Amino acid sequence: MATTSGAPCSPALVRAARAALDAHLLADGPVATDAALAGHRAWMRAVKAAVVVGLAGQAGAADEAAASRWLSRLEALQVADGLFAAGDNLASPPDSAFTVTDVAATAAALRRPPATASAWVAGAAGAALGARLEQILRRAVPALVVGGVHTPNHRWELSGALVGAAALLEGPAAAAAVDRAREWLTEGVDLDADGLYSERSANYAAYVSGPALLLLAERLGRPALSEAVHTNLHTVLDLTTPRGTTETVHSRRQDQHDARFPLGPFLTLFARFAPTCDRCRDAAAWALRLPGVDPVDAVLRCLTEGDVAAGLALADERGAATDAERAAGALGSGQRTWGAARLWRRWGGADWTLVYGGSDVPAAGRVASGLACNPTFLRLARGDVEVASVRLSRDFFGLGPFRATGLRAEGDRVVLSEELAASYYQPLPVDAHRPDGDYTLEFEGRFASAMAFSQRPRDELRLETRVVVEVRPDGVDLEVRTTGPATGHALEIAFADEVQLEGAEPVGPQLSRVAGGPVVVRAGGSALTVTALPGGDSSPAVYSPGEAYEFLGGTDAVGGRRLYVTWSSPGTQRVTLRAR
Repeated sequence: MATTSGAPCSPALVRAARAALDAHLLADGPVATDAALAGHRAWMRAVKAAVVVGLAGQAGAADEAAASRWLSRLEALQVADGLFAAGDNLASPPDSAFTVTDVAATAAALRRPPATASAWVAGAAGAALGARLEQILRRAVPALVVGGVHTPNHRWELSGALVGAAALLEGPAAAAAVDRAREWLTEGVDLDADGLYSERSANYAAYVSGPALLLLAERLGRPALSEAVHTNLHTVLDLTTPRGTTETVHSRRQDQHDARFPLGPFLTLFARFAPTCDRCRDAAAWALRLPGVDPVDAVLRCLTEGDVAAGLALADERGAATDAERAAGALGSGQRTWGAARLWRRWGGADWTLVYGGSDVPAAGRVASGLACNPTFLRLARGDVEVASVRLSRDFFGLGPFRATGLRAEGDRVVLSEELAASYYQPLPVDAHRPDGDYTLEFEGRFASAMAFSQRPRDELRLETRVVVEVRPDGVDLEVRTTGPATGHALEIAFADEVQLEGAEPVGPQLSRVAGGPVVVRAGGSALTVTALPGGDSSPAVYSPGEAYEFLGGTDAVGGRRLYVTWSSPGTQRVTLRAR
């Protein structure tokens, strides 16, 4: 079991936790942007803030009253079976487990308040609050023991909640909770050989899988779970930019479209390994000063987990270092290929290049929640110019943008490939005719009709695309080779920041086209030159997400400043992006 910390927490973290509590007090309840949706989770975060600030010696009588009032709201949301009402998932064991995890951690801390705790936390009021929290656990555990899940990370959150609650309970309930957690773990942790969880999500690694697996490692004596988290943290760093944001393009969850997920939420995970890992120490020092830190949770772990407290102290000692020095220590330089995710990255200093060909859409034949759907295949930075997304759009039967089905890395050269097919259908064989004309409704990959597509002969049109990315110290050279029918293509280059474009042809708000000559892109003190050979044609300079989005009136398009190179297939188009 983790040891209680005897070291003081960072004053800056304690002040930030106090500020978070003050925001709850001002609203007299949860202030998180998802408070209405999260319901019970948000109310418990408010209770946790009051208790944690009190444990740190910074809370008074008004905070005690608020904590009791907010806890009453939480208790009212616990229904007869022990789960919590509200939220977007109904009667949800895993969603309830998120709240139970916080309930258990807060109740455990109230059992062992530090010497510096505020009077109400260390006294009868704190004990009474703890007893109410433990009663919530007693009601919740039976439902969590038999409850199911619907995403990979839910298994670990549910298991972590069970062992956290078991540490405070006794008898058969505690034993059943631990047994159920062990049953989930027999499925094996979904971390691949490259250090990526199956959901490939920075959000869920930071907030769910990492913390839950560390809790399970500690309570069940499973050091391999701790090492799995450590492995993933190094992969996260290998995918992080000098701006302190980690890669999400390959994610199978909602954050796949968030190119700015910060390292801050990973703070306490890095701190856990900082005493024995220099890279994690530098990462913790850097994350401490980045957006996304949860100061309430960090202070709680500082007060109750000796290893995290030691790591946070080491991170605080690096306060005199610059962000660039912390980033250099955490990131280093290197080159990696993640085979299963079909992801390649090279990084060093301010420059980095990422090539991605791991979309799940070609294999699944659709876009869907839980699939990696992002069609961005290239991202890079040279100096102050960051290219947030390069995508290849084309007009081919509404099947959407280029999504590679293969990635091959050969030194400085990365090759992406894709084959698409669309069909025209011939008359049904005579023995498949129905006099009533009532044929089977089928989905054929683009659309659905009552046409019994699977029984018809078909004529296929194929589009084969091969993209070669030659990575240079000063940028990249692209070669796009297509075989198939004549149709318009548009290579979209989107920028992370506001940039100035010189030599481009405006085609719409924030939209420009390479028109013959080179285009110079300027940001900060850096410049990137974009050239196209041939110079492009008058094909539409637009991004089309495909019929899967458009028939619903949706899109996965990126915003901001975008530059297009347009041409018609078949043939070869070359585009270079080089720092000046």
